[in-house]
Amino acid sequence: MPITPEALSAENNLKWHVAYVKSRSEKKVQERLDKIRINNFLPLIKTVRQWSDRKKAVQVPLFGGYIFVQVTAADYVKVRMIEGLVNFIYENKQPAIVPQSQIDAIKQFLETGLPVIAQPDTFEQGEFVTINFGPLKGCSGELIEIENEKHFIVRLNIINQILKISVPKSYLEKA
Repeated sequence: MPITPEALSAENNLKWHVAYVKSRSEKKVQERLDKIRINNFLPLIKTVRQWSDRKKAVQVPLFGGYIFVQVTAADYVKVRMIEGLVNFIYENKQPAIVPQSQIDAIKQFLETGLPVIAQPDTFEQGEFVTINFGPLKGCSGELIEIENEKHFIVRLNIINQILKISVPKSYLEKA
């Protein structure tokens, strides 16, 4: 029987945490974490960047300045010594824990291929909905209205960021 990430996490008391990294060093920090075999997740999105002589499609971090790291308490010091990693994000004087369900939701959003953007969370809490159709069927999140468009929102409170995907109103139902 294959070992699932959930079973491995429970077995080794691994928890997902968010680490803050130096500006524009997310990919280098990921390489360094991979080198010392620390499980990490750096969500990347494709975007087109304009230079003076050309345009190029590049992959950039979805959440600039952040990387998700799955570690035990014993690994904190080792991970904090990684060049480019500033510190863990703390909540109530403890490293903040990101639920596996939120990591899975981010991965599911990225796998759909739909345009995704992250932006600071600056709005009031709204109604919770579930998507009932399409590639994101079954995902729940918070609905907000921006410039008369409906957007499906998954709020990640720990890093004060949200994922925004446009979804037709007919795809939504109250949670």
